Amino acid sequence: MAGANGTYAGRFDGRVAVVTGGAMGIGGAAARRLAREGATVVIADRDEKAGAENVKTITAAGGKASFVACDVTDEAAVRALMEGTVAKHGRIDILTNVAGVTAKKAGVDDTTLEEFRRVTTINIEGTFLCTKYAARAMKARKYGRIINISSTTSIMPTTYGNSPYTASKGAVSALTRQWVMELAEHGISVNAVAPGPTRSPMTEALGPKMLADRLKLIPAGRIGEPDDQAAAIAFLASEEAGYINGQVLVVDGGMTVVRNAAR
Repeated sequence: MAGANGTYAGRFDGRVAVVTGGAMGIGGAAARRLAREGATVVIADRDEKAGAENVKTITAAGGKASFVACDVTDEAAVRALMEGTVAKHGRIDILTNVAGVTAKKAGVDDTTLEEFRRVTTINIEGTFLCTKYAARAMKARKYGRIINISSTTSIMPTTYGNSPYTASKGAVSALTRQWVMELAEHGISVNAVAPGPTRSPMTEALGPKMLADRLKLIPAGRIGEPDDQAAAIAFLASEEAGYINGQVLVVDGGMTVVRNAAR
C-alpha cells in the first residue's frame, strides 16, 4: 500500500539501481524515489557537486546512495561505472537512463552539424553504452529493469526548431523496442518514459514564454514536476510492471491528447 507521500516502502529492498543524470532534475527525483522505496542507488553524473548533494539528501532521509562521476559518452567510464557497481554491490537490478541534453532552438537550416552531433551523441550513444554494460550484469543474474527517457517529441513534432533532440528521442524509443527483442529471454524488461514539459534545469533554460505557451496545451493545468516522472520510472522498475515490456509511457498531463485532437 502506498504511503502518505505516494511511495511504497520496501518495494525495492535488496535492489541496486544505477541512475544516470541522477544529480538533479528528473534523474535526481528518480534517485530519491527509488532510494525511499528501498533501493541502493548509484548516482552517475558529470556534476559532482550536485551529485554529492543528492546523495546527502538521500542518506539524510535514511536511504542508501553513492555518487560516481561519469560521462555517459565515455565508454571506458561507463564500463567502469557498471563493473564497479557490481564489484561493490554484487549486482545491478535497475538502470535508469536519464542523462541527456536538449538542443539549441533553431530550424533545420540553421542547425549546425556540431550541435546535431553533440545532442545525439549524449542522448543516443550515452543510452546505448549504459545499457550495453548494465545488460551484461543483468544477464548474469537473469533479471533486470531498464528504463530509458524518451520524450513527447518522439511522438509528435514541436512547433519550434529542435531536430537534434527530436531525432535523439525517436532513436531512444526505437532502441527501447529493439532491446526487448534481445534481452527479454534473459529476464530483462526495457521500457521508456516520455515526459511532457517538466520542471527541470533543462526546461527552465527554455525561458518563461516558451513554458507559458506549453502550459496552455496541458489539460492538467500545470507543468509536470520531476516527481511525476520519477513515479512512472519507479512503477516501470517494480514487480507490478513485470509483464510490461517495450512500452513508451507518456507522462505529459494530457498534452499529446490535445495536440492530436487539434489536428
